[in-house]
Amino acid sequence: MPRLTARERREGYQREYAFQKRHGKPFFPNAVFHDTIVSLIVVALIMGLTILWYAQFGPVSADPTAERVGGLLGPAYEAKADPGVLGYHPQPDWYFFFLFELLRIFKTPQLLIVGTIIIPTIWMVLLIGWPFIDRNPDRRLSRRPIALAIGVMVPVVLLTLTFYGSKAPGVGGAASTEPGAAAFAGGACSTCHVLANAGTAGNVGPVLDDAKPDYATALKLITNGQGGMPSFKATYTEDEISCLAGYVATWSAAVGETPGPNADTAKETYPASCEKAGGLFTGTASSAAGP
Repeated sequence: MPRLTARERREGYQREYAFQKRHGKPFFPNAVFHDTIVSLIVVALIMGLTILWYAQFGPVSADPTAERVGGLLGPAYEAKADPGVLGYHPQPDWYFFFLFELLRIFKTPQLLIVGTIIIPTIWMVLLIGWPFIDRNPDRRLSRRPIALAIGVMVPVVLLTLTFYGSKAPGVGGAASTEPGAAAFAGGACSTCHVLANAGTAGNVGPVLDDAKPDYATALKLITNGQGGMPSFKATYTEDEISCLAGYVATWSAAVGETPGPNADTAKETYPASCEKAGGLFTGTASSAAGP
């Protein structure tokens, strides 16, 4: 059989395309057959992943509160939740990591709507409307640069956001025992701010390890609020606010057990204010006497 040239193949395709465009293809058996094959492939894939997931389960633990470990696709079930853990940092399932990362990028209250509604809606509209926007019948990728660019860009962006969302800072297993750390991690501060010493990973307010506020700034913001941050003067006592401000100023951008660069701004009141506040504010560190 002679080998067709590119021109002959293109002309043959155009004749076939013109014929099918005029006469169409019957729903039965053509479309039914194609849909059946694709459905069987999808069902087979789901069954295969289910069997793989089940085959990798570990033994059932004698402890009823322990998890049953799994392999590549995750455990059979996780350990019983411990309500006494103050520093737990929940994360979404992996297929929502890209949205999770968008929330970390657009983390101020004014920009939250961009990451949660505007950008996902634009992606959805493009996905639905692209067949109506790009109606070029040419199947060669070299002649469809815009469609090719979008087709490559969207999965790359989604995969990148998913990767960084999965690597988002979580809560460390051992919470800091410095004065004020437990109150910071167990209160509203943890839902809004990232502070490595406290093991928090909030995604609304500034990253405190980057902002490195001094004591006066932290005290003013906690007391009076600013922008999207509310005032806490009706929530905490003066000693508690002073303790939190001193903790933030002392341990923002800290390296291990070495306090941060603005620790000296709080040394007149921290950790003495934490001792006065009592409870969670006192801490149990051996360095409670201050830096």
